[in-house]
Amino acid sequence: MGKFTRANGAAERSGIAPEPSAATLAARRFATIAVMVATAMQAADTTIVNVGLPQLQRDLGGGFTLGAWVMTSYLCATAVVAPLTGWLRRRFGTQRLFGVSIAVFVAASLLCSVAPSAGAMILFRILQGIGGGVIHPLGQAILLDVYPKERHGRMLAILGATVMLGPVSGPALGGIITDLASWRWVFAINLPLGILAIWGVRRIAFAETKTVPDQAIDFIGILLLIVGIGTLQLWLERTVRVDWLRSPELFSEAAIVVIAFSLMAVRARRLGLRILRLEVLRDVNFALAASYNFIMSALLFTTIVFLPAVAEGPLGYDATMAGLTIVPRGILMIAAMLIVGQMVGKVDYRILLASGWILMAAGLGLLSLIPPVNGAAWIIAGSTLQAIGGGLLFTPLITIGLSTLPPELRTDATGLYSLLRQVGSASGLALMTGLLQVRIQAHLPALPAGAAGQPVPLPQHLVEQATLKAYAECFRVMMLAALAVTPAVMLFRIRSDESAIEPDAKPAPLPLVRAE
Repeated sequence: MGKFTRANGAAERSGIAPEPSAATLAARRFATIAVMVATAMQAADTTIVNVGLPQLQRDLGGGFTLGAWVMTSYLCATAVVAPLTGWLRRRFGTQRLFGVSIAVFVAASLLCSVAPSAGAMILFRILQGIGGGVIHPLGQAILLDVYPKERHGRMLAILGATVMLGPVSGPALGGIITDLASWRWVFAINLPLGILAIWGVRRIAFAETKTVPDQAIDFIGILLLIVGIGTLQLWLERTVRVDWLRSPELFSEAAIVVIAFSLMAVRARRLGLRILRLEVLRDVNFALAASYNFIMSALLFTTIVFLPAVAEGPLGYDATMAGLTIVPRGILMIAAMLIVGQMVGKVDYRILLASGWILMAAGLGLLSLIPPVNGAAWIIAGSTLQAIGGGLLFTPLITIGLSTLPPELRTDATGLYSLLRQVGSASGLALMTGLLQVRIQAHLPALPAGAAGQPVPLPQHLVEQATLKAYAECFRVMMLAALAVTPAVMLFRIRSDESAIEPDAKPAPLPLVRAE
């Protein structure tokens, strides 16, 4: 391990952050590159297959339902694994855990690229999610460890831009790859990126927290988490399509969800649950930021999935064009996040958050007005406005949410935060997909009977009209949700006369990190 100079040691004792050495700066660069590449790769796989779903469904069978499962199985797997990050880090150490998670993710990606059936694809996507679920929360915690506190807002903004770069660039990249080759190649592209990330990880030595190799595995806690999240997704997907009064299945699924999470809460209180440290939710700022993160993720991810489907369906665009329509969204969202990263601590968080929710609602309102002709301009305008709103939300939420937590709880907090992000994305998609199917059926005219008493297929233009109306209604529902949660920004605990959350806290000393 590298060592501080005497001058730096004196600076640390005086409460002033020491000047980083050349080795420390080099280690930071390697750590940042590895985290950014791995995070972008993992985030892109939430949406890169979107525009290839029609081709995937034709090749493997399963129709629209298979497409939904390809998306939600990955999200649910990452949601289950993300909150285990703190426990896994304490048991195996940072470097080993980060490298293994990337390797599992890449191996599962290659299996997805050769999946022979719908069942195999879903299984491999679950495995891919297991590997990818650790990458984002662990990468977030690594950056908080290797950078001093005064740079946390900026680094989280850059990481947030990277996280959003994946989902917003994924459809465009996936569309080009699908048109030029096949949907199978959108998974194979992870191989070179994974190799680059693993190379970056092996070039650095992290300042490890004390590992506990013999720490017991909480199999019951993990099982409860899997059952709770998996049943929640199934319940959300079926809630809109099934009559509550005539379906005991829905009541049973809801009961299972409540029981599973209640038992987890009881275990955490009485036994000290090892996989989730729920005491982070006692912090008002983190609890509110995590709740907002759930809703924001649901609205952003559902929109990213719906827009290529609108473009390829009712509007009749090819996969490449469908992906390119949301490229401006990604560029401006990343720009907004980077700009906001410079504003964090200088502008009241509540102003940034309220502006973000209002812009998001305005963008969703525009998307609800997409016409059947020349709809690309409306997609670009609406999705871009919504993306700028999301850019105003992402960095302030994570910064204020983690700023009042002690350092030893950060990894557990980022794991839970990522859990809610993934569950929010999967829940929003499941719920709105169910609503979409219901509204499509509601807008379709009654099928006339043929000569043999069989229904006559409806003309394609009527199906497209009904589909576009249903999408418009879904966007309108999401707009109302964004407006409804806006007033809650006033609940954050922020002193109006201070630019930072904790102005009296001394800068944390730089961790001992070196380049090999």
